[in-house]
This record gives sequence, C-alpha cells and structure tokens, in this order.
Amino acid sequence: MKYFTIIFSVIISLIFLELFSRIFISDGMNYEIEMAKYANNLKIVSQNKMIGIEHRKNISVKLMGAQILLDDHGFRVDRKTKKNKNKKKILMLGDSMTFGWGAKKPFPNILNEKIENYEVLNAGIGNTNTIMQINNFFENFSSKFEYELIVLNFFINDFEDIQIIKPNPLQKYSYLYTYMNNKINTILIKFNLKNDWEKFYTENYLNENIRNNTLKEIKKLYDYCNKKNIKFMIHNIPELRDLNDYRFNNETNIIKNFAKEEKIYFIDSFNSLKNYNEEDLWVTNLDPHANDYAHKIIADFLLKKISKIFSLN
Repeated sequence: MKYFTIIFSVIISLIFLELFSRIFISDGMNYEIEMAKYANNLKIVSQNKMIGIEHRKNISVKLMGAQILLDDHGFRVDRKTKKNKNKKKILMLGDSMTFGWGAKKPFPNILNEKIENYEVLNAGIGNTNTIMQINNFFENFSSKFEYELIVLNFFINDFEDIQIIKPNPLQKYSYLYTYMNNKINTILIKFNLKNDWEKFYTENYLNENIRNNTLKEIKKLYDYCNKKNIKFMIHNIPELRDLNDYRFNNETNIIKNFAKEEKIYFIDSFNSLKNYNEEDLWVTNLDPHANDYAHKIIADFLLKKISKIFSLN
C-alpha cells in the first residue's frame, strides 16, 4: 500500500506539472515547445532517407506567434497569396531561416509580393540540411513548375549531419519533458559538458564526408539548372549572433570558394545585416531566428541582387 501511494502521488504530480506546462509555460513563444509543435503538426518523416523530413500539405497552425499556412505542395504561403499557373516560378530552397520560423512574413513571401510577373515559392523546411533540401526538390517538385530561378539559401548549419530518429512518446507529446530537457541541456552547455552553438556550428564543418556530399549535391542541382536553362544562385544567410565580431568567416568561405570555382552566383546578406543591433533582428532573446524586421532587410537585399544579376521580364 505504501509503494502504491508513492507511485500514485508521483503520477498525480507529473500530471499536474504537465498541465502547468501546457497552461503557463506554453505561452506560444517558448522556443523548444513551439518547435515540438512544429514537428508534431507540420512535419512528416519522408519515405526517402535522403529527404528525411517533409512538410504536411494544406494545413494551418499558429507557431511562435506566427500563423503558418502550407499549401498543397508543403510550401509556406500567405492567405492572400493569389496563385497564377501561368507565371514562371522563383524557387527558394532552405531551412528554418527560409521557412521563416517566428516570422509572420518571411523573405520569400515578401519577394512574392514585390517581384512582378513571377511567383516566388517558399520551399523552406526547418531542421533540414542542404542535402535533404535538394533531394526533396528532385523527388517532389522538380518537374511540377517552370522555374526561371532557383535560389539555394544556405545557413551556417546546413552542413549538419542530421539523423532522423523516431521520438519516444514523451518527446512527442509531453511539454514538461521538452521544457525540462531544454533546461538540462542549458546546464550541460554552461558547464562545458555539451557543445554550445558556436562549437556545434564549427564542428559541422570538420565533417569532411558530409561537407563533400553537400557540395556534390549542390553541383548536381547546378548542373540540372544549366541543362534546363534555369538560373541558379547561392544565397548565404549569416548567423545572427555576434554580427559585429563574426566568428564564421572561414566557414562561409568554404561555400563561397566552391561557388567561385563552379562559377555559381554567390551572394551574402551579411553586409546588409551586420550594422544593425543584432537583438533587434531576433524572434526573441532566446531565439535568434530572423524576425519580420530581419526578413524585410533580407528581402530588400535579395530583390536588389536578383534585379541586378538577372534580367527577369
């Protein structure tokens, strides 16, 4: 009876804490919990291991303060977006920075309103790397549209070796577990028992295997574009922390030099962002994804570059 009472008390306490987490901690702006909602509501595991993650289709969910609407291709769109089958397409590939995590209107969607005679498609998917993004393109929508331009939006962690692991029930459904796991990770990082964000990014670039495979996939996409007479560009998006003392110039030069060798157009929005107070560019102080202000700056930068480099009629 004694053990039963203890077990029962623990279960009741955990239920109470889970309810507390859902009511008070999950306020719609908690990064870890909102990311868990993103994974549960908008993502599916692809049958193709090279793709890893795909977006669900035709679904709308509010995450991190922004309403997310995915169309019948899994692209992020605005409610007022008017599709035109006759318009040529500009495709934006990328991860959560392209998808627009925490932003009400990410830069691809801003460009869709500003570039006349073309429809700009936002194919960004959070927690994917470049290999996954390119394979998703070839399998799911390479032949569905007539593309004028494909922009590969490259972020500092797009060399990450992402392993898709099926979450356990606690990881998938418990807000309390997600919250506590994040707090534990924060403590481990503080005491150098786990890599911080800087070490994590830097070590991604030390993995020669995935780095070389990533560059091969980019070359594959570039060759495809040349064969199909599609314009192609790599756009580097900087990490938005420590812009005044940027730590990843050597890492950026890997993708920049590769583009130069292959004669691929390469642009970097670092210079358009570096003079701003970096915290003014973040979704929250704990989430350094680009906010709406930063997305507008990136969109203006891209518009100028695309207009200057390519003749879009």
